[in-house]
Amino acid sequence: MAEEEEDGIDELMRLSRQFTRQKEEHDKQERQRQEQGKKVKGVLQGLQDLNISMAISQLKTIAKPEIIRQVTSLKSKGGTEDLRKMITSLVDDLEKELSTTFPSKTEMVQMVNSTRTLSILLDLYFSFH
Repeated sequence: MAEEEEDGIDELMRLSRQFTRQKEEHDKQERQRQEQGKKVKGVLQGLQDLNISMAISQLKTIAKPEIIRQVTSLKSKGGTEDLRKMITSLVDDLEKELSTTFPSKTEMVQMVNSTRTLSILLDLYFSFH
């Protein structure tokens, strides 16, 4: 009887050590998974920042200063709502400009710049997705 109790206690101890070892391995894998997720998130953020920087350098020659400020602020904000609003506003402005008849040369240059700005912002928008 004492031998069976001893065998039972030994088995419980073995199972306890096995459970502890498995839990440690699981915890280690979970930490590695979380660390990998952080690295991936960091790389994606770096790519997003690079896309924003490239867009800003392209926009500097053609966009209004307000648009450049808004795009610059995207670095600190998440999501695309502000970018969507910029695109919608720019499209609205283009529609108003195009609705005027026989625009002057200055107005034509503004429309071309607005179109280019819209193109750059759309590229940036889709790089977020």
